[in-house]
Amino acid sequence: MSSEQKYKRLLKSTVSVSLPTIFSRVLGFFRDILLGYFMGTGTGADAFTIAFVIPNLLRRLTAEGALTAAFIPVFTEIKVNEKKKRVIDFANAVFYNLGLVVLIIAILGIIFAPYLVKVIAIGYKEIPGKWELTINLTRIMFPYIFLISLAALCSAILNSYFKFFIPASTPILFNIAIILSAWFFTSKFTEPAYAFAIGVIIGGFFQFFVQIPFLLNLGFNFKPRITFKDEAVRKVGKLMVPGIFGFGIFQINLALSRALASLLEEGSVSALYYATRVRELTLGLFSIALSIALLPTLSEQAAQRKMPEMKKTLIFSLKLIVLITLPSLTGLLLLSKPIIQVLFERGAFVEHSTNLTSTALVFFSIGLPFISGSKILNTVYYSLKDTKTPVIIAAITMVFYLSLSFILMKPLKVGGIALALSLAEAVGLFLLWIFLERKIGGIPKRELFIFSFKVITCSILMGIFIWIASKEISFSELIFIKKLVYLFVLIFLSIALYFSSSLLINRNELISIINIFKKRK
Repeated sequence: MSSEQKYKRLLKSTVSVSLPTIFSRVLGFFRDILLGYFMGTGTGADAFTIAFVIPNLLRRLTAEGALTAAFIPVFTEIKVNEKKKRVIDFANAVFYNLGLVVLIIAILGIIFAPYLVKVIAIGYKEIPGKWELTINLTRIMFPYIFLISLAALCSAILNSYFKFFIPASTPILFNIAIILSAWFFTSKFTEPAYAFAIGVIIGGFFQFFVQIPFLLNLGFNFKPRITFKDEAVRKVGKLMVPGIFGFGIFQINLALSRALASLLEEGSVSALYYATRVRELTLGLFSIALSIALLPTLSEQAAQRKMPEMKKTLIFSLKLIVLITLPSLTGLLLLSKPIIQVLFERGAFVEHSTNLTSTALVFFSIGLPFISGSKILNTVYYSLKDTKTPVIIAAITMVFYLSLSFILMKPLKVGGIALALSLAEAVGLFLLWIFLERKIGGIPKRELFIFSFKVITCSILMGIFIWIASKEISFSELIFIKKLVYLFVLIFLSIALYFSSSLLINRNELISIINIFKKRK
């Protein structure tokens, strides 16, 4: 397969992830609108946010992060070099080993929930009722880690066969479950947060079981096999242990940000959550989708020892990241407040909630290109079965983040925590690049830098347009429908201006990317 054909497959795979993710994110925002409507940035919202952070953090670290990154390269190598029976036996062993481990973690999480909440929500102990509510919600949602860990492994197997659409669609079912649970059950509880917690468990159940038929179609039989002696299984475990920290640093830092925010005014924790959700729209639509699609391709190239092709694939992927994230950063910086107003300002989500959340979003958005680039570079490390280097970098990044947070949270409050995270992500990207070049040799940068400069120019032009146009619109004084229409038109015109200027300034690169996507194999 030629490089151009591989780029085409990579782009098609990215779209296969992005399209269902778009629908999922829309549903996710509707879910968060309901969360904001019923609970705003009050006690229930803060408690639910922290309670969900704990199992969700473990899910990102053990399942969707470290496990996927450790499993796919090993699985791909076995798939390329060995017979189908060995492939199925290996998958069964990992499936049941993982199930046993996460079942134990879930049970321990339920038992020790008070201690976990004490670590994550430092400031809740002093607020009557908030501490107990957070513990109860944590215990209800902790079994989610068992369901979603197995779901993530099923997704990793399907991704290894370059089947991305179904795994990427499972969050749609998750969001539907929470929306329906919130819609029908909030009136049944004095505290609406319980209805959302029940929806999380139902959603996890559907995320797992919907993928089973597709794996059966590929020949997987789920025959029980628990063994820790299989060399390949042990290799996954060895790669996964450091990967839990290295690959999950972003999630660890997010959890730490909410722990620090619990020391600030009420609403700070949920404001960070809402701001993170908006930023994750861009990450989910493209950056995360690209990193998911990229790992099987890079793992295949690594298994075949095609290092020059890997470098070309890396540069191509980083160009795509730059093309999408820099204009997204510009838009979020200039339109943070109207975006939050349109998405969340209703019911219990009042003007103060909007101000808190939009402040966090402004500072969060600065880190968008850096976390996106880090996801791509981390994917390269894991395709090479190197989980140790990201751990070293993650440790440095975390120390930098915590130090900066304590400095910035006093003058900037919730915005300081978000800014510290963005700056830490920039440091992490720089270190990942330096260490990667030492590992695989020089990576051609000139082409990427020229491309990035042109994208920055187009983004600045777009930013000037947004700044001038938004000064003519008093969003705070408009009714909801007018806010929505004006915001939609402004975003649409901004995107049109960005791509029009890109066709003038960066024409050859943009057309070459479009042509790769259009060409048949």
